[in-house]
Amino acid sequence: NERMPITRYNTYFKQNVRDSSKVVFHNGDIYPPAYERVNAVTWSETSDPVTVPEHIMPEGRSYRLDRFVYGMMSEWPFGKRIREHVVDPLLFRGTPVEWRNYEASYDVRELEPASREKSTYVLEEYFIPVEQFDAFVPKMRAVFQKHRVNVINVSIRHAKADTMTLLSWAPREAFAFVVYYKQGTTALDRREVGAWTREMTDSILSVGGTYYLPYQPWATDAQFLRAYPRAPEFFALKRRLDPTNKFRNTLWDKYYLPRLDASRADLDPRTRDRID
Repeated sequence: NERMPITRYNTYFKQNVRDSSKVVFHNGDIYPPAYERVNAVTWSETSDPVTVPEHIMPEGRSYRLDRFVYGMMSEWPFGKRIREHVVDPLLFRGTPVEWRNYEASYDVRELEPASREKSTYVLEEYFIPVEQFDAFVPKMRAVFQKHRVNVINVSIRHAKADTMTLLSWAPREAFAFVVYYKQGTTALDRREVGAWTREMTDSILSVGGTYYLPYQPWATDAQFLRAYPRAPEFFALKRRLDPTNKFRNTLWDKYYLPRLDASRADLDPRTRDRID
């Protein structure tokens, strides 16, 4: 792993990770609350003997320490700085050699809080064209700091271009900013998240980016269509294959159902008479 200013990361990735045939996994962690430094971690192929003999992580292990660390980072006054300057240096010390599947077998219980009654951990993800990385970071930082978002971590991933999918989140080669944050569960808390998420979405759109659809659908209808301009094609296909909207979810209910209801109203002469 290597720590660096975030202004160095894009160049570092191109020179050391993007085209390397030896790289298996790579992840960059941006440290809140300053969002100015990155810990770049790369797993590469090697012929050295393993230092971790297990092929996958053992089942039934305790995650109390992990949950304590997440609680510390999200609640303690200097928790995020403790993570950067104490926890991560300990976590990434040395150069372990392990099986690929071991690193890929973390248990989701590691992230499960003791209770979700008053607060919970949530994800958002933003896909930014690689050439817009340095332009987007200050915009992201400004939104998070303005709204004092309780960000635990922002991971940087890499996505190749997908020009075939109608709802492609990466129509161009992109960096994915995976945001793991903590929020309250009251109605006011949710409204606040919606406000800063829509502001963040404007920042994403300003650099030609998109956002991941399966998470909380806070974007306005106009923002959704700007991020996914081929959505009408996708909706037309769904209407043809699923005319009764049997397969539905929150995303369909917010962005598709109003259009479906409107089109049905246009086809119903009784509705037209009432409108007239």
